[in-house]
Amino acid sequence: MELTTYKVLQGLTYITLLVIATYVSWKKGEKEGSVFMLQYLRENKFMGDSDYAKFMQHIRTEKKIPQIDDVTPKELKKKEKNDEDK
Repeated sequence: MELTTYKVLQGLTYITLLVIATYVSWKKGEKEGSVFMLQYLRENKFMGDSDYAKFMQHIRTEKKIPQIDDVTPKELKKKEKNDEDK
């Protein structure tokens, strides 16, 4: 009986860990994909700094979130400089 309880608890632990890992990975990938897309649009002159600001304002109003901790145009430029230096 103790062995069966142990196996059930171990199985539930593995399933819980798998669900948590999948959720965290999905959220992280979603953010990285969005940042990559915005950087690509800026590099290929589809979107400038002012367009980026307008886009982020649109997202804020659409989601009704007062502040979004996201990548700013200055951070993207800094990242581009760091990539070029390497």
